[in-house]
Amino acid sequence: MEEKDLQIEKIRMAWYEAFKMMQKYYESESFKSFKIEYDASTWYQFNNPALIYPAEREMRFSTPNSHINFDYYPSLLAKFGIIGHNFAYLADIEEYYSYNFSVFLWEQKEYITPLQRANLRAAHFSPDAVVEVTREGLRSFLKARGEEKGIGSFEEPLVIIETLGLMGMPRRDNIPNFFKEMSEDKESAFDKFLETPYIFSFAGLATPPALNEDKNYGIRRRDELTHVKSLVNRYVRDDMAYGEMSTELEKLGYTTKIEDSSYKPEDSVDLRWVKLDYAMERVKKVISEYEHKAAHSGFYCYADMADALMRIYEKERTACRSYI
Repeated sequence: MEEKDLQIEKIRMAWYEAFKMMQKYYESESFKSFKIEYDASTWYQFNNPALIYPAEREMRFSTPNSHINFDYYPSLLAKFGIIGHNFAYLADIEEYYSYNFSVFLWEQKEYITPLQRANLRAAHFSPDAVVEVTREGLRSFLKARGEEKGIGSFEEPLVIIETLGLMGMPRRDNIPNFFKEMSEDKESAFDKFLETPYIFSFAGLATPPALNEDKNYGIRRRDELTHVKSLVNRYVRDDMAYGEMSTELEKLGYTTKIEDSSYKPEDSVDLRWVKLDYAMERVKKVISEYEHKAAHSGFYCYADMADALMRIYEKERTACRSYI
């Protein structure tokens, strides 16, 4: 076996270890028939480091390859997060689509809500892994573009704000101004960051499919989120004033807060396949970590993450009590 093949096999085994780790917290009989395989074409076709193929019963990873010469998600924790995210799609398809893949794929193409719900489901049992996916994804995205030094002290709050957006949970930081400050301090890396298709920090709240078009829950359409990125680009370069940007965002229905106090974004996903005892223990531990960070930071994002996870924890605790 050649050195490259040995490297890929080692990475495949790490993905398999992450797969087994996930099943301690999140498990379905259907998972047992899945295989973890290497397929570089997943990157060449979709620019994606790892995708799930439900019909083929495979989860395929695609790096390293001739375009990306490194493991995009090098840590076991990030692999755990990606595995959890990908297999959470199966729960979404079962809950909302009765395994009608074509309708699911249409929603995935038009809206970011399936992506948000997958991350939100994964956060019910591995929130630290979901954050690590964002962190390593950001680092690898910049590394692939020659910016290995990254964005310095802005990395941690950016990762948390982006993850909250990827989960569709509330955020309170002034996101336009945060990006302006980051662009002024780390201009080169920020320019590379703007090559990403979407800035999820501006995404709305997680909702079931029936609420996709409801502007009360913020921006979820992919084309609108792409437009937001162009607004950010203009704002940070002083081609647009803050007030003008705010007006344009308002037209799109921008909000990252819960406008209706009765709405619970965490309830846009159910608890199927979650092993509550193990999941609650992990979530509770991560909550305490973010409460500590919140007490020592000027950003709201750490407290927002702690609040988001507390909402999830209370939901799980209520469900757990109902089983007694």
